[in-house]
Amino acid sequence: MCGISGAVSTRADADLEALVGAIVRDQDARGPDAQSVQAFDGGGAAVVLGHNRLSIIDVRPEANQPMRAGDRVLVFNGEVYNFLELRAELEAGGVRFETRSDTEVVLAAYRRWGADAFGRFIGMFALALYDSAARELVLVRDRFGVKPLYHWTDGSTFAFASTPSVIARWAGLAPDLDYVARGIRFKYYEDDGSTAPYVGLSALEPSHLLRVRWADGRVRVEKSRYYDVAAAAEARVDELARRSVGELEEELLTLLRSAVRLRQRSDVPLGLSVSGGVDSSSIAALLSEELPRVIGYTYGRPDAADSEGPMVATLAGATHLEPHYVWVDDPRDVSELFWRTLRAQGAPFPHASMMAQHAVFRAARADGTIVLLGGQGGDEAFMGYRKFYLFYAQSIVRERRVGALPHFLRAVVPFAPAVLRRAGVFLAERGRYTGAAQGMGTRLVLPPADGAHMGLAPGAGTRERQRLDVTRFSLPTLLRYEDRNSMGNSIESRLPFLDHRVIEFGLALQERVKLRDGFGKWILREAMRGRLPDAIRVNRDKRGFDVNQERWIRGGLGAELRTALRERRAAVGHLLPAGESTDALFSDDALVQHPQAFKEAVSLLWLGGHA
Repeated sequence: MCGISGAVSTRADADLEALVGAIVRDQDARGPDAQSVQAFDGGGAAVVLGHNRLSIIDVRPEANQPMRAGDRVLVFNGEVYNFLELRAELEAGGVRFETRSDTEVVLAAYRRWGADAFGRFIGMFALALYDSAARELVLVRDRFGVKPLYHWTDGSTFAFASTPSVIARWAGLAPDLDYVARGIRFKYYEDDGSTAPYVGLSALEPSHLLRVRWADGRVRVEKSRYYDVAAAAEARVDELARRSVGELEEELLTLLRSAVRLRQRSDVPLGLSVSGGVDSSSIAALLSEELPRVIGYTYGRPDAADSEGPMVATLAGATHLEPHYVWVDDPRDVSELFWRTLRAQGAPFPHASMMAQHAVFRAARADGTIVLLGGQGGDEAFMGYRKFYLFYAQSIVRERRVGALPHFLRAVVPFAPAVLRRAGVFLAERGRYTGAAQGMGTRLVLPPADGAHMGLAPGAGTRERQRLDVTRFSLPTLLRYEDRNSMGNSIESRLPFLDHRVIEFGLALQERVKLRDGFGKWILREAMRGRLPDAIRVNRDKRGFDVNQERWIRGGLGAELRTALRERRAAVGHLLPAGESTDALFSDDALVQHPQAFKEAVSLLWLGGHA
């Protein structure tokens, strides 16, 4: 887990080492254990690669990067979890290794299989391979975009990095108001395209490969896809439909055990980010099958009923979990946490729960725990969100699936009380699913949001809509929060539910085993029967970094935000409604009661930091 950066330019006056050096310094938290900037003669272009290393696998200096093998040089961010299996296969073919790192395996795999190697990887990765013989730079991002990778070009210079801000400043790129507007109105920022926080900057799409070549003073970029999750899932649909529930449960357990086992590979201390929800609790249970002690970090206290603490205490009583409770209450600590989170994110965020997530990673790092497994992705993989009951009903009506009605009714009736308890939230956010052009609306003067329809599109079924949560509407933005908060604290976050084998399996399953008896993720809950306490396994109230945002705001965070907004009024005043003061728009009452106020305040503070 690291930070990567680099640049190619055909211009003689381009100071690429200064640019890449600035990125490496800015990305220090992503890799505090070793930093390097190296220049290469690209034959008609200058090439510079930068690396920040967070040492996880083979922590010796011999495994530092950039790493060279023949004509190829690699900078690599992430982990290829099945590197031992790939290494054994390569060694059987005559390859000899000098380190124990997965980085060297990536180099050898590319030498043996070319671009086909990336489809063999089980992992999360963003990497850049410079091939001096071919005079090309190859950039690759993992299947679901767990690891970030941004790039920019003006036709003669190409630059890339794990984080966007230094390239944006160097190239004079302005913050993208469309990006901000979509985040406020639709509550997702990143997607399956090239969207980025700055105008003119691009994110490399998940599952894609970028070839950068240069000739005749020009830099040319060619993009291709190496993996398609929709096609992979569709290939399993008929086979899984013929399986019994028991067989499906067994395969799910086999896949999850494999995903968890692979993600235990580490030469540094490893733990778990855990809530009282079924996803991270399932990871805790599976880890407990193999480890006598599982260190877990959670935001909450065992005596705070409105936090995750009591559920985590229950989980600890049934597994090998040793819980470490994280709690931030002092107003000064809350204010510091807000600014640390905003700096780490490098972009707006919509809720104080992102602050709690940051605090959890910070506590783990302070304890010397460097790797944390987590439960991100379970909702997307197995229809854990309540909205899928609505999509299921819509699909039954549209497709006239009369035979599915009895199952739907049996599934939805037990679910109704949980829906009614959160009716206010659903009403506040209904614009995300019914107002395709404007979403939830905002008081700020922003362009119309470029948001796709988040409901069940005409002609689409629930499987397609679930895939869109994986690739567009949900996971990409959640993964940005996860990556920036973990790496902002020099922590590697590993997510077993985002093993592509698990995602393909979950997408291919029929609704009948995902939505049932008033539950989403029914098949996961059944698979964990006897492995999790029922208080967690059959709890319909979603958990995950619960915070009392109102207490923080009324305890001083609201005043902190207003002071900062007044200081930035000159920079962002044109985005406020005419005649309105920041104190009125973002009073404590407004920040607590208005569904958009906190998002708007954070967005203005981020935008104001670029004035």
